[in-house]
Amino acid sequence: MASKYDAYWTAHLDEISAAIQAAIRGSAGMVDVAGVRRLGDRQSWYGIAEVSGRLMTRSSMAHATSLGRTVAASGICAAWPERTFRFTIGATGMLAITTTVHRERPRPAAEGHIGETPRDGISGPVATTLHRGYLHADNSADNQAGNTNHFYLLLNELTRRVGGSRLLRDCTGAQDWPRHGVYFFFEEGEIRADGSRRVVRIGTHALTPTSRTTLWNRLSQHRGHLKGRSYDSGNHRASVFRRHIGSALIKRGNWPEGLLVSWLDRHNPDQWADGEDDVEHAVSRYIGGMPFLWLSVPEREDRGYIERNSIALLSCLAGGQDSPSAGWLGQDAARLEIRESGLWNVQHVYDRYDPAFLELLANLVQSM
Repeated sequence: MASKYDAYWTAHLDEISAAIQAAIRGSAGMVDVAGVRRLGDRQSWYGIAEVSGRLMTRSSMAHATSLGRTVAASGICAAWPERTFRFTIGATGMLAITTTVHRERPRPAAEGHIGETPRDGISGPVATTLHRGYLHADNSADNQAGNTNHFYLLLNELTRRVGGSRLLRDCTGAQDWPRHGVYFFFEEGEIRADGSRRVVRIGTHALTPTSRTTLWNRLSQHRGHLKGRSYDSGNHRASVFRRHIGSALIKRGNWPEGLLVSWLDRHNPDQWADGEDDVEHAVSRYIGGMPFLWLSVPEREDRGYIERNSIALLSCLAGGQDSPSAGWLGQDAARLEIRESGLWNVQHVYDRYDPAFLELLANLVQSM
């Protein structure tokens, strides 16, 4: 599917080709691509693509993915099959091209797929303290621990910038929510080895082109109702987060087995309606007391990228460093993925993470 950026990059292939030649000679390959910013309204235009031969092996962000795909298809890197070319779009609108010799034949990156080659170079004042030790980030256990620490340093900075975490029970739509974003929930008693809070759920919204859901719409579905006859209740069939919490509360509370079956039935059976309503109230109280942070992420591709890689980084099923406590409510969740990952998430808990997502996360935190 053609991107709105494809024609722009195609029109600049001659300049990009000349810059590739400069990079091969050891000089700085630079191209002014500030004009690409006229094609969208992004908070950050930072992005990276890597190409080897006629394959795009890695990319992040839609505009950079379009660049990598266009360059790969043109064949202007094919004369150097032993090299990987890296295209870095800076925040000021300059494209920098560098090249390295790779030892293994790279694998192509499917559209929307996040590759596994390490990234470097977090930019901006927020990232300055994170840069040490990051240049050779990869998915090994040691680097996963380091990248996890980088992730939490960024959340600490986000906490400072938004004025502290909030409790969902105290929130209303009148507060200053960004229209689109990613959120990070914490939970009482869930701490890291250093005594800091452990993230227990990552979520976002509006990942399909037709969705009009806002960040507050999604958070309010998790929170439950604050008005009307169903005050302090909610609808777990509209919020998978509520469904997961409720199933664990039912199991831990020794409710009838039939209630759990009903709760997990998405067709809203009537037999256990009263029991389900009691659980909905309990879920609202539980989720309402969980502190959370929110990050403005206007671009749909960016939201999905940050969500899935944050989950993959933290999931104990994918090498995550922070185990849940023995008393964590998630130990009683109906889904194995929750019990074993340490997160109230099911998707992406087995995935490998891309360290480059921390670069985007740093830029977005800086923009808050």
